[in-house]
Amino acid sequence: MNATVMTLARYYARKEVKAAILRNPKHWGLREMESAELTRLAAYYLDSHPEIIERAAKKVSRDPALRRMAERHEPKRLTRASA
Repeated sequence: MNATVMTLARYYARKEVKAAILRNPKHWGLREMESAELTRLAAYYLDSHPEIIERAAKKVSRDPALRRMAERHEPKRLTRASA
């Protein structure tokens, strides 16, 4: 999977986790939560919701700036002639 797509997917997952925490009427706030814990929750959420990766991939394919970034991060493939 492309690094640009996965970065955007992790961003979306983290955003969803934050929103879920804030929707909870008994939430104890994001300020008290360790960043690493929020990242772990977002990773778990992303594993549970693979459609977020599809959403990120669609966004990258539609946005010219993101598409250029994804192309820059695409690994260079070796051919027999260049090897």
